[in-house]
Amino acid sequence: MTSPDPNHHAFLQQMEYDPKPVLNLDGYLKPHIPAIATRYRLMKDWQARIDQTEGGIEKFSRGYERYGLNVGPNNEVIYREWAPNAVKASLIGDFNDWSRDTHPMTRDQFGVWEIVIPATADGKVAIPHDSKIKISMVIPSGERIERLPAWITRVTQDLSVSPVYDARFWNPPAEQRYQWKNPRPLKPSAIKVYECHVGISTPEKRVGTYKEFTRDTLPRIKGLGYNTIQIMAIMEHAYYACKCLSCMYHCVSE
Repeated sequence: MTSPDPNHHAFLQQMEYDPKPVLNLDGYLKPHIPAIATRYRLMKDWQARIDQTEGGIEKFSRGYERYGLNVGPNNEVIYREWAPNAVKASLIGDFNDWSRDTHPMTRDQFGVWEIVIPATADGKVAIPHDSKIKISMVIPSGERIERLPAWITRVTQDLSVSPVYDARFWNPPAEQRYQWKNPRPLKPSAIKVYECHVGISTPEKRVGTYKEFTRDTLPRIKGLGYNTIQIMAIMEHAYYACKCLSCMYHCVSE
């Protein structure tokens, strides 16, 4: 869109945008008001669409509760993956001897593939904890491809076998789940956010650890006056190598 004259009030009225709050903060932004108004309108349009289709931004941000592998109240496993280009998909892994036929998935109108795996006869989760798993797909060309689930929460790498990462189904028994040891910090009246990358916070040529980050980096962040940290890509993108090298931003992790 070509930006009209900043004083073109008809344009701003059409965009339903009041520039006064922005100009009160920074009058030098006046020449850029049409572009800001356009972006604001696009944001409002997307917000309305998300509210209508997803139930709001907060619910939309909790995509991990719907996508990926989740265990239901009756120990059934629900797996969903958005793969609109696939014409066929199935869940494969150690649990079914990597069979591409035993656990086919169904596709909805939005390209989301889904499968529900009931609990075993004795009521246990059918996929063993920490077992390897993949999604197998056939694309329009007829080629079969196999990938790590995009929402997987644990991946491992055995360099003695291959540099390829393995996705693992993470569902430890209750006694092995982490128990919080400290109370949640008090919510500050105003936040000052420091964006951090735990894995690349070390000068060494390797992935840094959380203990090193806590010891070496957190004190520096606090000393600079920050009271909030934004940790990049730790929950919704477990494959850190991709995060650092090619896929710099993952919006849900933000």
